[in-house]
Amino acid sequence: MKNKQWFTPVRFSHLTGHAGVGSIVRDQNDYLLFVKDTSTWPIKNLTKLHAVERVKRHLEVSSNLVLPPEASIDETANLRISGGAIPTVRFPNWALCNLCNTLHLAPWKNSCVEINQKLKCSTCNKGTLSQVTWCAVSSYGDLIDVPWHYIGHRNPKNDAQSHCRSISNESYLKLELNERGRWEVQCKKCGAKNSLEMTDFQRNVHKQPGYRERKSLNGEAVTYTVMEVNDPRVFSSVSERALVIPPESNIDKTSLFFRLTQQSQLVAGIKDAKRPLQKKREVKKAMRELKCSEEELFSALEEIDRSDLKDAVDFSNITPDDMMFDEFEALTTIQKFNSNADFITSHLTSEWSHYLGSLSECGDIRPEVNVIDKLIAVNRLRVIEVYKGFQRAASDAEDFDPTPIVDPDFTGNLDWLPAIELFGEGMFFTLDNEIIEKWEHHPLIRQRASEIETRYQDSEIILPDEAIPTPRFILLHTLAHALVRELESIAGYPAASLQERIYSSAEKKMAGVLIYTAVPDIAGSLGGIIEQAKPRRFIKLLDSAFKQLEWCSMDPVCGDMEGQGPSWLNRAACHGCVLLPDTSCSYNNVFLDRVFIKGKPDEGIPSLKEFVKK
Repeated sequence: MKNKQWFTPVRFSHLTGHAGVGSIVRDQNDYLLFVKDTSTWPIKNLTKLHAVERVKRHLEVSSNLVLPPEASIDETANLRISGGAIPTVRFPNWALCNLCNTLHLAPWKNSCVEINQKLKCSTCNKGTLSQVTWCAVSSYGDLIDVPWHYIGHRNPKNDAQSHCRSISNESYLKLELNERGRWEVQCKKCGAKNSLEMTDFQRNVHKQPGYRERKSLNGEAVTYTVMEVNDPRVFSSVSERALVIPPESNIDKTSLFFRLTQQSQLVAGIKDAKRPLQKKREVKKAMRELKCSEEELFSALEEIDRSDLKDAVDFSNITPDDMMFDEFEALTTIQKFNSNADFITSHLTSEWSHYLGSLSECGDIRPEVNVIDKLIAVNRLRVIEVYKGFQRAASDAEDFDPTPIVDPDFTGNLDWLPAIELFGEGMFFTLDNEIIEKWEHHPLIRQRASEIETRYQDSEIILPDEAIPTPRFILLHTLAHALVRELESIAGYPAASLQERIYSSAEKKMAGVLIYTAVPDIAGSLGGIIEQAKPRRFIKLLDSAFKQLEWCSMDPVCGDMEGQGPSWLNRAACHGCVLLPDTSCSYNNVFLDRVFIKGKPDEGIPSLKEFVKK
C-alpha cells in the first residue's frame, strides 16, 4: 500500500530548473527518479495562466502557459491526495550491492519491502542494494541505462567471452574499483572485464526512461556517452523569464472572472458534467466556493470562453526583440497603478537628485554616484518563467549547432507549456546615457570589450539574446554583481535569493539594472529591497559597491588577468570580488570586468569617474 513516503515535495521554482521534465532527482527515500513528461501530468489539476499574452510574444511562445499541479497529503485515514502529483519513474534501473559489488536489474520490481526500507542482496544475502549512479545520454536528449553487459564484453579475449550472452534475470555482473582506482565492469561467467569511465557506444534508437524506444531517423547511429547522473551534461534545463507589465499587470485579481480562471477544477467539473443533476451539483459547489450567484458564475464562464482578456489589447505587433525595451519603458515611465496590480513602481529620482545636491554642497560624495540618472523602487512585480525543455550533451556535442532541445511534451500533442509565477519586489536604476556614450566610445575600452566578444563568438556558450559583450553591458553587469554582493552584506539578503536583469542598448539608449527577489507565492517578499532603494540607503549601498570594485583580495593577480571563467569571458572578475551564485546570475557569470569601472592607468584605460567629472 502506498504511504506518504511515495511522494516527495518539490518547490514550484525547481520545476523549471533542476527538477524539470527530463531531470533525475533524488526523493526522500534516497531513490533516483526520472521526472516524466507533461503528457502524463493530471490535466484536471492544471491551471491556465491568464494576462500573459505579451509575455508569450516576448518569449516566442504560441502555446498556452499552465501552472504545474499542486497537491497535499491527507493522512487522517487512508492515504488521500488532494490535487495532482507529477509522475516519476525510478531510474537508473540497476542496483549495486555494497558488499559483493554485484549488479542487479530492477530488484524492487518483485520485492515486498516497503519503499523506505533497504533491499537485501540476493547474491551474498548480507549486503544492501543501492541504485547505481551512472547513466548514458545522447546529444539528442536521450537517456538510457548503462548497457553493463555490452561494456564488460566490449573487447573479448577468447571464445567464451565472445559468446557470453546477456541474461536479464541473473545477477552475474560486478562493478568494482580496480588497482588504479577506476570503475571496472566484470563478468562472473566468462571473466571478461572493461573500464567504465568515459565510455561511448552507439545505438540506432532514441529513448527516455519509462517510454518505448523509437528508431532513429533513417536508422542512423546515435552516440551515447556513459556518465554519472550528477554530471551537468546529463540535464540542462531551458527556461526563460519575462516581467508582466501594464496593461496586463493591471488586471483586477479580485474579480470573479480572474478567480474562476484560477479554479480549473471547478470549471472542468461544470463543463465536463454530462447529466443535468451532476452539472447542477457542480454549479452549486462553485457558487459556494466563489461566493457568487448563479447568474454571475455563468457570466464569468462565458467571459472565459470568449477570451475577452486576450482580445482586449492588440499584441500582434509585439516581437521578441521588444521585450527588454518594453520592460525598460514600463520601469522608467511614471504612471498610476491599481492597488491590486502585479506591477507597481515608486519613482524616487527627484528625491535622489535633491539628496545628491545636499551631499555635493558638503563635498561628501564620490564622483561615480553622479552617473545614476533614475532611481525607482519596484514595490511589486510578477515574473513568468516558462519551461521550454531540456538538453543533454554526449561526447559528440560539438557536432551539434545548436544542441537539440527536447520539448517537455514527448508526444508533441499538447498545446501548452509548464510555467510558474514569481512574485516579489526590487530596485531599478539607470545610468546617465550621455556619460555612458562618451565613456563607451573610448578606443581602449572598446578594444577591451571586443576581445571578450571575439572569445564569446569562438566559444560554445549560449546566452540570452540581450547578453552582448559591449562596453555598456559589461559595465552594467559588473555593477549589478557588486550591488548584489553588497545587498548580501548590508541588507542580509542571501545572494542566491536575488536576481538581476540588465537593460543595455546604445541604439535604444538603455542603460539600466533591475535587482529583485521573487518567489512562487503571491505574498512576495517583505519590503527589504524597497527600503534599500531609498536615496539615503541607496547612496551607502552604491558607495560600498564602488569601493568593492576598486580592490579585490586577489589583486594584483585578478586585475591583471588576460582572461578568467568559462572560455575566458571575464577579465578582472573572480570569486573574491564580483562572481555570484549561479542562481543569481542570468548570464552564466560571464562578461564581468572591474577595469571598466575602476580603470587601469598603467594601460591608459580611464576610470568611469573621469567621465563623470567631465
